[in-house]
Amino acid sequence: MNFRIESGAAADTLRLLDPQRYSQVEATRHGFYDVLGEDIPPAHRAAQRLMRTPIYAAGYQVGRPVGLRLTSGLKAPGRDADRARVSGWLDLRPNTTVIDVCCGPGNFTGWFGSQVAPHGLAVGVDASKAMLRRAVADNSDDRVTYVRGDAENLPFAGAVADAVSCLAALYLISNPFQTIRELVRVLKPGGRIVILTSLIPGGRRTSGRGAIFDTLTGIRWFDRYELVDALSSAGCIGIELHTAGLSQSIIATKQTQNQDFS
Repeated sequence: MNFRIESGAAADTLRLLDPQRYSQVEATRHGFYDVLGEDIPPAHRAAQRLMRTPIYAAGYQVGRPVGLRLTSGLKAPGRDADRARVSGWLDLRPNTTVIDVCCGPGNFTGWFGSQVAPHGLAVGVDASKAMLRRAVADNSDDRVTYVRGDAENLPFAGAVADAVSCLAALYLISNPFQTIRELVRVLKPGGRIVILTSLIPGGRRTSGRGAIFDTLTGIRWFDRYELVDALSSAGCIGIELHTAGLSQSIIATKQTQNQDFS
């Protein structure tokens, strides 16, 4: 491993990591940890490649609210009302740990840190160095840290987080269902998960229809229930689905050992 001795939130973050899932971890001069090094997750779509550029990271703050308003009808996307809503779905409390996967510039991660203070931890994960530099600059706090990692192979040990989120990003991931399994894996039994992603127009995805929408837009369009089924198969219960416009929010709880699916 390649990092200096840390304390506080930094030390807490390092304790979450599983050394068997990466070869090294570096504390970068930009203020985030990097477990990927030169091992960059593949970007098969143009939208994936664009998100990793400094130009996109700089314009993200302007473009994202417009996109979310068009797809979901939110009045103030990404701002306090929406952050508070997601925090409530995650059941964030003081002194708990939340991992925000594909955090982008940390718009939600930073807010989560304020909800789990004074001794909790909010960790943002993203594959883009440009996004993480923006996150550290704009959304840092005493209980907030950032890690450069792969959403399909998260660098954390199992069952370390009280809550996990993946907001407005799953549709860009090459294997979104592998990411869902990873989100559930790092979640403690009884912990909460929130996913905000795309909803194919009409809510029903067929192989031909899905391929057309995916090709035209460069993102993955999900069926109304396929993510619900994926979370259930991964070991989640109490699943809620909220749809609005071309987006869907899925909230679930990881099954504990004494709970039954029946």
